[in-house]
Amino acid sequence: MVAGLDLLSRATALFRKSNTTPFREAGRDAAREGRLADAVAAFRRHLELRPGDGQTWIRLANLLKDAARYDEAERCYERGCKLRPDSAEAWLNRGHLAKLQAREDLAATFFRRSFALNGNVETGRELMKLSSGPGSASVSPSLSGSIDGLVANTISGWAVDPDRPGEAAEIEFLQNGTRIGSGATSIARPDVAACGFGSTHAGFRILLDGAYRSDRGPVVARLVRSGAELANSPYQPDEDDSISRWLNRWSGLNEDRREELRRLFDDETDGFALSIVMPVYDPPIAWLQDALDSVLAQICTRWELICVDDASSNPEVGRVLAAYALQDSRVRIVTMGSNAGISSSTNAGLQAATGSHVAFMDHDDALEPEAVYRVLDAARHDCDLIYSDEVITGQTLDEIIQVVARPAFSQEYYISHPYFVHLVAVKRTLACEVGGLDPDMTISMDVDFVLRIIERARSIAHIPVPLYRWRTHAQSVGHAKMDAVMAATRTALQRHHERTGRQAVVSDGPVFNTFRHDAPPTSARTLIIVPTKDRLDLVKPCIDSLLATTTADILVVDHESSDPDVLSYLASLPDRVRVQRFVGPFNYSRINNEAVKAFGTGYDLFLFANNDIEAIEPGWLEHMAGLSMREDVGAVGALLLYGDGSVQHGGVVLGVGGPAEHVYKNAPHMLGAQRNPGYISGLVAVRDYMAVTGACLMMRADVFRQIDGFDELLVVGFNDIDLCLRVRELGLSVLFDGHAVLHHHESATRIKSQQLRHPEDTDLMSGRWADVLARPDPYFSPMFGTKAPAAHVIVTAIDPFAPVRIWRRKAGAGRPSRARRVAPPVEAI
Repeated sequence: MVAGLDLLSRATALFRKSNTTPFREAGRDAAREGRLADAVAAFRRHLELRPGDGQTWIRLANLLKDAARYDEAERCYERGCKLRPDSAEAWLNRGHLAKLQAREDLAATFFRRSFALNGNVETGRELMKLSSGPGSASVSPSLSGSIDGLVANTISGWAVDPDRPGEAAEIEFLQNGTRIGSGATSIARPDVAACGFGSTHAGFRILLDGAYRSDRGPVVARLVRSGAELANSPYQPDEDDSISRWLNRWSGLNEDRREELRRLFDDETDGFALSIVMPVYDPPIAWLQDALDSVLAQICTRWELICVDDASSNPEVGRVLAAYALQDSRVRIVTMGSNAGISSSTNAGLQAATGSHVAFMDHDDALEPEAVYRVLDAARHDCDLIYSDEVITGQTLDEIIQVVARPAFSQEYYISHPYFVHLVAVKRTLACEVGGLDPDMTISMDVDFVLRIIERARSIAHIPVPLYRWRTHAQSVGHAKMDAVMAATRTALQRHHERTGRQAVVSDGPVFNTFRHDAPPTSARTLIIVPTKDRLDLVKPCIDSLLATTTADILVVDHESSDPDVLSYLASLPDRVRVQRFVGPFNYSRINNEAVKAFGTGYDLFLFANNDIEAIEPGWLEHMAGLSMREDVGAVGALLLYGDGSVQHGGVVLGVGGPAEHVYKNAPHMLGAQRNPGYISGLVAVRDYMAVTGACLMMRADVFRQIDGFDELLVVGFNDIDLCLRVRELGLSVLFDGHAVLHHHESATRIKSQQLRHPEDTDLMSGRWADVLARPDPYFSPMFGTKAPAAHVIVTAIDPFAPVRIWRRKAGAGRPSRARRVAPPVEAI
């Protein structure tokens, strides 16, 4: 008994010393479940017992900020920052709060404090937004830079020598005392300049040498001249780095195992062959040899390489090509009589090709060893167009800048932003049928060619594996001639619309290589349906903004409001706003279904909108309507922002953090004066998703009735996701519209009343769509994993044999749609 009391006494003492209490854990659980009031109450109870827990003060402040209880939030941030003055995240969030309160001087002070602690990119961007005001003041002069990240063996960040801010800074890197790399700053970093540093090119991206290993401890980064360390140094690499493991996937492959794989790959692809067409014109010889060597290193042998020498002026080019042709008879050379350009030389290679499929390769890039096998494996499933993921490198192919993990095929995405470039393979007969590349085009001829292929293709496959290394350098056409690239691509897109009979005007998108497509004005009638209950602070800005930015009729469904101010406001609205009284328990699905039954006759389109959305500018409804009126489209969702300007909804992916999750959540909407394009420009595009949020969702009236509206068994949650999945079962697209931008104060009405607790809805959704949820979402790479948040970050092992995703054109439809599973390793939707 004495021993038990002693144990209890020691446990009690330990409990009193720690910051852990049951209230803190209860608060965390409540916050995860969206129970704001419960979370706030639990955290306050915890802090009564543990007032020195700075992290919980900050968590509480974050919740209060999100609930627009700004004064309370600031008091909590003040306590938290005093207790944790070295928390860059705390100062960053405090700066966000000051911005919401329009206190820019104070916001800049807090952002500078955060930036001075670790030089983080997000804070730098916030300061860049304030660069014309007080945010331009200098940060702590002791800050020499920051490590932003380490991708495989390439480290990136920024650095400035405080004594020589206008000059390039020399940096060196050490691991266990051994120097593993060095270099100088040279990359534009306007955020660093906006923070008060003198250099506009303070960024670096440096390839570490062969002595670096991710499992050998942290990397130290310091200025060569002074020895001052950068923020985030020592930097601890991820010992289980997915990209590093993928880069080394064949390192242990001995000759016997390679021969075994060769036989297996050749047997599986029997009857197919890949012709690789490579136009060649005066590349650096070492880069040309890298490209040639990568083809000769293919494990699968069913290939031919057609090198089209476009009258290179360097005689060494011809000698190198001839030597490789002697080494391997599958290397064939076509010589142009005079320099004809990429289009004509590619067409000459296409005419010489004999394979079942033809792929296109630049003379300074490289293929991964399994590239031919994976392409031909997809070709076995009767695919007309095949594309893969790729690796973007610096001037050295081992300098990994980024692994680009693409979604499955989306035609709307491609015409918004041609999101795949390499590796592309096409059935040879189809490539010849469309006439190859347009010889009159010197820029964007690849986009024009792919568009003509898409128009005729019956099946399009995406291989979610990087098969191509794209060497980037300042001399590439895309870097040197951006205006010409935009003009040429616009022309190709406009021709595409003319050939397919789609009426649309193409214009430049918000950022480079993005495009907007506007349909002619439609005479379709739209009814906007807005359920609400009390909360004048939400419903009035919502309705007022809809009246100011649209000409549509509005139906407000009043769910038993009792606030006299709300009732008075609803009674004062103009004639094009009608009010329907709904009585009974809250059921989002039933409220909307009853609204359509009572008032939906005569309307072509329905826009379902939460009472906490707020339109920002005119034109958004018309753009959504132009998409929704197309026969192949079933539902369209908007880009929604929190009140602080960060993203609340940029599309929905399935099977991440539960049945469904928003992508881009909390990402900044703006980067300085420019839109944040998002990953592969996904935030400024129109693109397919499995679902979009019902907070601002448009669909045709006939589609809504065909699927019998919302499922009333889903009372609160997932009714919008279920609706979208049933739309997709009709073979119709669900689109995210990055050109329709509104504010959304997420579920503010129901958080307070705890109606967001909907385990029954979760269970029903998970059971009904178990087969769909069991498969990786086609519009979210399997490399990104299934844990929330739905971030575009590679966190899982890259599987060289990841199943290919195939889309087949539905008979009579105007675009590819869902298809049945064909055979492993194929995933079809």
